[in-house]
Amino acid sequence: MTTEQEQQRGVAASEQLLVMNHQIRQIEHHIAIARRRRRLAILSYFLGPVLLLLLYVLFWLPWFDAVTLTAICVPGFPLAIGFCVLAAFLSRNPGGPAGTLQDKKQGRQTESQLELELAKARDSRKLKVALGTYESRTRKLIYKEDAYADIDKLRKDSKLYRHVNNLLQGVLIVGSLAATGSSALSAELEQLRWVTFGITFFVGVSSGFMGYYKYKERSFYLQQTADAIEHEWEAFEVGVGRYKRAKDEDQALSDFVEEVHRLKSEQRKRQQNLEQPPETRSANEV
Repeated sequence: MTTEQEQQRGVAASEQLLVMNHQIRQIEHHIAIARRRRRLAILSYFLGPVLLLLLYVLFWLPWFDAVTLTAICVPGFPLAIGFCVLAAFLSRNPGGPAGTLQDKKQGRQTESQLELELAKARDSRKLKVALGTYESRTRKLIYKEDAYADIDKLRKDSKLYRHVNNLLQGVLIVGSLAATGSSALSAELEQLRWVTFGITFFVGVSSGFMGYYKYKERSFYLQQTADAIEHEWEAFEVGVGRYKRAKDEDQALSDFVEEVHRLKSEQRKRQQNLEQPPETRSANEV
């Protein structure tokens, strides 16, 4: 094979890799849409009944007159019904955007179907690289580019866990104060005993979830790994730190791939440790 043919083969392989990467990014975008729709459905399932319960409780409070109740219920009741209808609609039509990459006339793909499609696309790219279509340096460059995409994914996951932890922490703070206040008023209004029970129940559930799933620790470790990979990326780009002592660019690229692989392995170990029961985590730490 001549040099010109090798160059053409390399260009064709690179173009095919770009197409595969574009398909992977599209599927990831569709998965993000499917997850947002699922979270919206869960939120609607929560807000609809809660608003209806609050409107029911308002009828039993003596310090609200008919005009105030009407002003609250006229917009509140349709809003609560709207949340219930939205939850039912999203539950009956889950998944990403309407249509797929192949056929726009098809219905929505579920989140699990999109994840399978994403795994298939990634496996196809890995298989093409493993078959020797790309040389060793090209494979390392592919891994380097994927590392930058991993930074965004780690930070998105960290942000999600941080939001969940802040939400549950807010429920603990507000719920504890509300439960104390409603307990003091329940002696005069017997109807508030059920309100106190509901608030206490949500506070207990929030505390249990925070203690078992360790959302704060998960967010911290994900953010720490993302920052470490970004530090290695910037150090490689400007040639400082360990990469300043590298003999050539290939050696620096090899050091970068090795370090990023180590950081990802440590993150997976920390994730597995957090998913273990508390007693198992304590034994591993010892």
